[in-house]
Amino acid sequence: MTQDVEDELVRKALKNIKIPPAPHVLDKLHKELQKDEPALEAVAEILAQDIGLSALVLRSVNSPYFGLRTKAVSIQHATSLFGLRNIVNIVAGLALRRVFEEVEGANPPNFWDSPLNVAMAAAAIARAVFYSRPDEAYMLGLFHNAGHPLLTQHFAGYAEFMSQHINAADQSICAAEDRQYQVEHAVLGYYLARAWGLDKRIANVIRDHHQVKERFAAGDRGDPSELSLLAILKMAEHIDKLFWGYQPDYEWLEIQDLILNFVGLSEQDFAELHQDIADNVLGGLTR
Repeated sequence: MTQDVEDELVRKALKNIKIPPAPHVLDKLHKELQKDEPALEAVAEILAQDIGLSALVLRSVNSPYFGLRTKAVSIQHATSLFGLRNIVNIVAGLALRRVFEEVEGANPPNFWDSPLNVAMAAAAIARAVFYSRPDEAYMLGLFHNAGHPLLTQHFAGYAEFMSQHINAADQSICAAEDRQYQVEHAVLGYYLARAWGLDKRIANVIRDHHQVKERFAAGDRGDPSELSLLAILKMAEHIDKLFWGYQPDYEWLEIQDLILNFVGLSEQDFAELHQDIADNVLGGLTR
């Protein structure tokens, strides 16, 4: 993408739509990471100022989808187990959810149930396919559809529109959004991620998560980790759609061979991974 094209997308995406600023605690964490020698103790001290967020972080890192062999008993302990940048990624995803939940009436009904499912599944899939950063997959799962609540805030009928197009057979939801609202949730999510200081690789995957064929077919695929994260995200999204009863999953039917070939899984392998995640990560719940 050229700079001119990206600038045009910025102007298009942000017209009259407010991107929420990053929480103060996340800004402070990013500043700590920019130091020559960031300290575990400093990260723990910053997070200790937000007791609620600290509790969410500990609950998340001790959940089965991260597969820790040792239970983290404090933020400092969790940071030592995960690493500074990894723990900040988890904080960013959890902070995003809280920011949107605090805006009354801004989210589609049960909106955060689905991203949380995707985040948990993505972290578990990352471990299963030996991707070394399950924290990135987890944060991506929480962030990838953040453009939806932004559109819900700005357009009165968007929640109903989304329910009608989320699993349409005839076109992608991004194409429908562009035609109806002249902006796509994936593009909005990209600029939210950039505004919050997320790694550009993560932002790129958010922007392109409904452009899978194009990304895999591109001559210049960019950072290889972007394709890995994109594949993990799409597998996690499919598992979440099955959880909510979206069958058939039309998007998955178009890309499943591409995704499974990339990660080296057969359909049977993926079916077994899906069952394991349903049983051990999503609690074996069915819809």
